Amino acid sequence: MNTQLETALTFAKNNVRVFPLKCNSKGEQILHSWKEEATTDIEQIQKWFSEANNNIGICTGDGLAVIDVDVKQSSKGKELIQNNLSNFPNTYIVKTPSGGYHLYYKVDRPIKNRVRIYDEIDIRGDNGYVVGEGSSIDGNSYVSNNRPIASANEFVYQFLEGDKEKKEPATVAQERINEGQRNDYLFRLGCFMQSKGMEDDSIYAALTVENQKKCKPPLEEDEVNNIFQSVLRYQKQIIAMPDKQPLNGRFTVKQLMDEKLENIPSIVEDMLTPGVALLGAPQKTGKTFFCLQLADAITNGKDFFGRKVKQGPVLYLAFEDHKYSFSHRLKRMGVEPNENLIIRFFASGENFDLKTCVEEEFRKKINFKAIIIDTFAKIRKSGDRDYESEYKEIAEYHKLGLLYGLSIVLVTHLRKEINPALPFDSIYGSRGLTAGADCILVMYKRNHISKTRQLTIQGKDIPDDEITLVQTDKCTFEIAESEYDESLDENLSKVINYIVDKKSYEGSHDQLCSELRLNIRGKGLPMLMRKNIELLKDSNITYEILPRTNKARKMKLQYLGDDPI
Repeated sequence: MNTQLETALTFAKNNVRVFPLKCNSKGEQILHSWKEEATTDIEQIQKWFSEANNNIGICTGDGLAVIDVDVKQSSKGKELIQNNLSNFPNTYIVKTPSGGYHLYYKVDRPIKNRVRIYDEIDIRGDNGYVVGEGSSIDGNSYVSNNRPIASANEFVYQFLEGDKEKKEPATVAQERINEGQRNDYLFRLGCFMQSKGMEDDSIYAALTVENQKKCKPPLEEDEVNNIFQSVLRYQKQIIAMPDKQPLNGRFTVKQLMDEKLENIPSIVEDMLTPGVALLGAPQKTGKTFFCLQLADAITNGKDFFGRKVKQGPVLYLAFEDHKYSFSHRLKRMGVEPNENLIIRFFASGENFDLKTCVEEEFRKKINFKAIIIDTFAKIRKSGDRDYESEYKEIAEYHKLGLLYGLSIVLVTHLRKEINPALPFDSIYGSRGLTAGADCILVMYKRNHISKTRQLTIQGKDIPDDEITLVQTDKCTFEIAESEYDESLDENLSKVINYIVDKKSYEGSHDQLCSELRLNIRGKGLPMLMRKNIELLKDSNITYEILPRTNKARKMKLQYLGDDPI
């Protein structure tokens, strides 16, 4: 028989996540959230199972389904499985301490958790788990037949669909629950409440009351708690409550004008509303610092560039950075440590679905006001960039934002050429994106050596606006005292604009002066370049003096700021 550690390592090596349970328990948790903390990390697994005698939870879903056969109330489930085994592939089977069975199968489609699809048979699928081999209850162990896990065939898939003619018996109409039915009644009742998203405390309290008032005789308190722990193994659903003011329906103009409708509260006054927002900015303009400053303002309820903010938690989804760079940025900005700004990092190429992510986070009872996705390109589901496809995609995020009353901020790319008169046209993609967005923000430099940023704002029921920002030594932004940069050297401006356009230059200083018709010669250009070396770096331009040859000493200028799309 495998030990808990051996079982855990075997499943982890096959990309199945595992986690520890308390010794002698099927449901008592050690972790804060097994769904979030279950892992395939070998080092972490060895810490969990090398020293403590923990039981092991095997996560189902993501290609793994388990048929859970119970024998506590009757042998009907066991008999049904035995009658079907000739049609099922030989697979890995674990016998439980109570005499039941777990039949493991690899699956190529989503399988939901389902309770009592047949008499004494449950299905563990997406977001579920089973207790693994090597675990024990009251000295009795989970043991296996040591076979590999087989892929499900069509007979298995048909079995997983359940008995379509089987009707669930009524469980709330009975006034008296006798011995033999008590466990099943309380378990079904608990699963029903769990499926409706009720709080854990409420479920336990209800089971306790039902046990005392209906079960004859009542079960012991420990047994009720065991039933409750089993119930928690199933996924808790979210009940989305309708808006106080429904957005759909049929109204006359008089009804609409007479009805007192509450305005949808802004997340940031005249800037962000519930729904979906696009934030476009070129590379190296400080968009990550801008986003972190926005998140910090919402989290702490601080004004954002003089605009009132709806305070609440913020979720930042980082697809292009790691935690070390974020830690450095936050410290440099002087952000105060808090528990309400949550940053999640994702590996390159990791599968991601925003709707699922939002549901998982709200299941933790955190009422987010904004979710910032950096960057939008990393979560795109379709490669199509036509109007219809992009409008359909952005409309899904719009509905998601309205449903949860939050602003979903999608950080996106801009085209390389930005027309200051039409900055919103620079957002990369079709007009389907901007047409479907509730708010659009574009941050850019008016020219390549500008020290300021222009933030243009447009949206539904939001007045058009433009703010001139300057980045401080802490890399945070503040409103600039003057609208445009002053005293920019005309010669330097010509050089920077030329290199940004041509990408590189190698030659003498005099040749460049002649080509650009600069009003300086000789040592004037080298002195100007050395004096403004930091400004060149800010413009993503490197300046290098090349080794002397028989001819005039050459220099090399190179632009490094192109953003690959």
